[in-house]
Amino acid sequence: MAQTPFLRLISRLTSSVLALFLCFPSATAWAQEIRLFRIGTGGLLGVYHPLGQALAEGITTATALPELIAVAQTSGGSVENVQALLAGEIEAGLVQADVALWALQGRGPFAGDDRGRHVRAVASLYPERLQIVTRRDADIRSITDLRGKSISLDEAGSGTLAVMRIVLEDHGLSEKDLSPVYLKPEFTTEKIISGGLHGFCLMAGTPAQAITTVMDQDLFMVPVAPEIAARISRRHPYLVPGMIPADSYEGVPETATIEVHALLLVHEDLDEALVYEMTATLWSEQTRFLLHQAHPQSRSVTLDTALQGLSVPLHPGARRFYQEQNMLPLETPAP
Repeated sequence: MAQTPFLRLISRLTSSVLALFLCFPSATAWAQEIRLFRIGTGGLLGVYHPLGQALAEGITTATALPELIAVAQTSGGSVENVQALLAGEIEAGLVQADVALWALQGRGPFAGDDRGRHVRAVASLYPERLQIVTRRDADIRSITDLRGKSISLDEAGSGTLAVMRIVLEDHGLSEKDLSPVYLKPEFTTEKIISGGLHGFCLMAGTPAQAITTVMDQDLFMVPVAPEIAARISRRHPYLVPGMIPADSYEGVPETATIEVHALLLVHEDLDEALVYEMTATLWSEQTRFLLHQAHPQSRSVTLDTALQGLSVPLHPGARRFYQEQNMLPLETPAP
């Protein structure tokens, strides 16, 4: 995948900063030692980005590798993060479990691309829930009511768009039956308020800032019927029936939906010692504090659930960490 403008900008800025340091002899050795660790996240008003920023700060300040500088990069989301990971444009990425599995198996957006077999997991972080928010005056009370409506399905490269295509298909619909718009959630706010959009979709933890910023409007959370979610789950095992809790957004009752785990992924070829240190840092007291400060969804980010919902193999560095925590059996040496 070609670099996005944002990634190109990061690369240019990083190169410029390093070049500046190299102008000073006393900094030359340090500049030669520094190692940039890029983490692909999502849009600014989602959950991936604040958690990715907290993780980057934790890795930079708490890791046993002082030369490592971690940065969180915005992106289109899960699909784009996998593509960037496989292209060597990032070192780690936050990705939905279903999207990770598609990459591993060369299905869906990754059909015909066998590079996805190299994706590996570091941890399962928290459940992401499909949230379909509409203006109440649009008279949308079910998925089938989306027909003919102006709905933002998130941008190309997002896990939201991939899941919405599945949900629409199970209701006998496709994107062509809607008036689809492809915007990051943070770019839908004004259009929702003005009536330029009837609704938008987001696959994220709860609460999502993109939704809380417009909850003073008269909005409705469209459910995914449990029987439909169960049917989808039979074909896509990492998409499971779930609920948006009643306390997620003021005035919004508990709502049936579909959910999937958010995973932290790396490339299989990433150095084992580095991934081990990153995994240990992820579960350090300092990083967990930073995560808890970053977003309420981080309450679900726990070591106890780090192996739940994994859809791809663990990286050997991460596996070694969990074995030391007695969460996985030690591997028996070959005779």
